[in-house]
Amino acid sequence: MPRCTWNRADLLVPMAMTLAAIATIYAPQPLLPLLAGEFHLELATAALAVTATLLPLAAGPLLYGYLLESVSTKKTMVVSLAVLAATQAGLAWADSFGVFLALRFVQGLAVPALLTALMTHVAASATPERVHAVMATYIAVTTLGGFSGRFFSGLAAAQWGRRAPFAVLAALLCGCLVLARMLSADARTTFVKPSPRVIGQVLARPGFLKAYLMAACLFFVFTGMLNILPFRLTEIEGPVSSARIGVMYLGYLVGIAASLWSPRAARPLGGRKAVLAVGLAVESVSVLVFAVPAAWAIFVSVVILCGGMFLTHAAAPGILNAAAPRQRGVVNGLYLAFYYSGGVLGSYLPGLARDMLGFWSAVVLLFAVALCALGLAASLGHGLFDGHRPESPA
Repeated sequence: MPRCTWNRADLLVPMAMTLAAIATIYAPQPLLPLLAGEFHLELATAALAVTATLLPLAAGPLLYGYLLESVSTKKTMVVSLAVLAATQAGLAWADSFGVFLALRFVQGLAVPALLTALMTHVAASATPERVHAVMATYIAVTTLGGFSGRFFSGLAAAQWGRRAPFAVLAALLCGCLVLARMLSADARTTFVKPSPRVIGQVLARPGFLKAYLMAACLFFVFTGMLNILPFRLTEIEGPVSSARIGVMYLGYLVGIAASLWSPRAARPLGGRKAVLAVGLAVESVSVLVFAVPAAWAIFVSVVILCGGMFLTHAAAPGILNAAAPRQRGVVNGLYLAFYYSGGVLGSYLPGLARDMLGFWSAVVLLFAVALCALGLAASLGHGLFDGHRPESPA
């Protein structure tokens, strides 16, 4: 197949789609108390609105190979966006929590295909020397999407009710469908059936399994800390408003700067491996700061956490894509699977530890996982960082 001619839309349009898709994932999070009141639920049950979408994200990238082989990224994006737009509109009008939960689960099935296609399309649209910078920009956009989904959803709901955020996002997703016409049609997602042999080939590459496990631990700590944050603030200050809690999440925006700096951090830090290790070391420190019983410490810990987490997260996909340029679809699918698996576990296990054994048990768990991630990064072989020519599997 001849190399396609890329235009600016092949980078900008997927970025817009990514922002809308990530915002869709996290939009219900600040609305959980409203959902609990409307549907007469306990808060833990209302939280399933977020879990229902995250769970399929962990398995979706691996399962889609049975349905899609060598499908163009454009077609994958269009179908996924259509599903997301329709279900998002349904969320605005859902009158029962069962229907709401089912729609969120369907969104969780569509998002992995969309994100895998987006990551592959963006990576393929970049020249080899630009892939790290482009992927770092992509991660920065996902960071902005995560913040926007939380912040603007809460703001819109406060002004116009809980249905408004879903209606607005549905309209934005429809706009992304229109923009999809500007994309090149011949980029391929290179989906393959995830047989043990195919998965084994990717995981057998030196350093790949360690890098995937590192990503899982990275997101485990991130989701665990941010989920515990409101409860910790309440323990320290007593009952607080949702606005007060929201201020604590403003440190999330530091992740955008960290993501954009990540490709340039290799020179001052001593290489791309050092970027991963420094980011994970910073994340480990954030857990210790989080343990300090003061509101200012919680805010500072979120700033540190987001800086370290996104410094590493922005670097890892670019490293893996450059090391296996002919298997980007599989590489990105596995990365998303491990990453969100860590997030699913992180959203549950630290909270369980806190409920059963107290706050300090959650801190110990988070810090131990952060150290595991740092150890995995430190043990990565230099062959993984040699661009398009990683060391050959034994």
